[in-house]
Amino acid sequence: MGQPILSPGKGHWDEVGSKGTEGQAQSNPAEASASAATWQAAKPTVGARLKAAASWVAERELWVVAALIVILLLSNNLPLSLLETSLLVVPIPWLCRWTSRGYLTRHTALDPPIIGLLLMALVGLYPSVEISESLRVLYKMVVEIALFYGLVNGAHSRKRLWTITGIVLAAGTGAACLSLVGTNWSTGKFMAPLPVYRWLPNAAIPLLNKAGFNGNIVGGTLAMILPLNLALFCFGSKRGLRPLLGLSLLIMGITLLLTQSRGGLMGFAAALVALAIWRNRWFVLLVPLALIGMFVASQYFGVEQMADFLLVTQAANSAQGRLEIWQRAIYMLQDFPFTGIGLGCFFRVASVMYPFFLIGPDTVVPEAHNVFLQTGVDLGIPGLVSFIAVLTAFSITALEAVRMAKRTEWEPLAIGLLCGFVVYLIHGLVDAVTFSTKPGTVMWAILGLTTALWWYLRVSKQGVEDEKNALASLG
Repeated sequence: MGQPILSPGKGHWDEVGSKGTEGQAQSNPAEASASAATWQAAKPTVGARLKAAASWVAERELWVVAALIVILLLSNNLPLSLLETSLLVVPIPWLCRWTSRGYLTRHTALDPPIIGLLLMALVGLYPSVEISESLRVLYKMVVEIALFYGLVNGAHSRKRLWTITGIVLAAGTGAACLSLVGTNWSTGKFMAPLPVYRWLPNAAIPLLNKAGFNGNIVGGTLAMILPLNLALFCFGSKRGLRPLLGLSLLIMGITLLLTQSRGGLMGFAAALVALAIWRNRWFVLLVPLALIGMFVASQYFGVEQMADFLLVTQAANSAQGRLEIWQRAIYMLQDFPFTGIGLGCFFRVASVMYPFFLIGPDTVVPEAHNVFLQTGVDLGIPGLVSFIAVLTAFSITALEAVRMAKRTEWEPLAIGLLCGFVVYLIHGLVDAVTFSTKPGTVMWAILGLTTALWWYLRVSKQGVEDEKNALASLG
């Protein structure tokens, strides 16, 4: 009865303390004096309260990132000034973490090349011929990187890792459902036009994309999420969730097929091979068999026809047209090796300085149809080197996460995320899901969730529970 009641949540320190000491003073002045001293020692200082508030904000970094992603999805319909203003909230959780815990963010192997990407993005504003478009792309780039670090810092517990995984799968399913309504379907790529296309509504969703979704981009996006869904459905320990996972797998799989995105389907096929090899090393024989099959097909159908089958797009109606787009991107890299042409300026620069001959003058070619060429065009050779370094550092991190997750509940999650990254690489050879496209968010979500899983497994393995000790032990 003599000790004061500490109730920081209610904020009544002075009231509780004064009542406790006042009551004791009437019965035992000496005991009341000692009790008052104890209460004063236990009372948190203003600095401690600010530190606790900063820690509370830092713990909710993912909520800040989620709000920015919503703005990103609607960015085409929002003024540039609003986008620029919203970026002011990005450093707030970082500063709060530094104030309360003594560090800005968890360190990852991707940090140096990400800094290189951001620096080259700023440099790329100088040669830009359309600064407003470049600033919009820069906004998307900053939000995607903020998502990466939000996941690395926020997904630090078992519950959060599984919750975020569920959100990613739910978002993929939702995107598939929206795509069934708002995609501009390109039929006849490798399948005869099916009656189902006539049944599907072809209604653009103005809030997200006034012109309708591009089938190739939709296919590449869903193909990155499908391996994760498939791995958890087939090999996950949560059997009660299999009906939901199966339904999600069906919806995304059907939508991927309807897009007829050859890059997405090739990427998903490569992910299936990687998943099979993970389960049984004998499946590595599928790789030479696939190469032999491609050689036989090229001999039977002809190299040119095979190239047309793989490379024809809405912009280029032949493989030669796709090669011309790549050629123009290489010319840009040769002429702007250090700065690039500026974020999101490919079509504007190509139509003026590098006109196409095999593609009609009224055809819009928004990007280089290759993720590596597009990154080099946007950010220059230094930016391309930084991008390749990001991919390399992530590959090492993901492989180590798979190794540490072996024979644990995390193994399907680790291998599913790695296979999603395989899809991104394969799809990126014939299309470009980069910073200028909203689906690039999915790639950075895969990078962030995998790195967060790596952190969790590493910390769990070392038995380090305190965040500062974890940071010190991992450098």
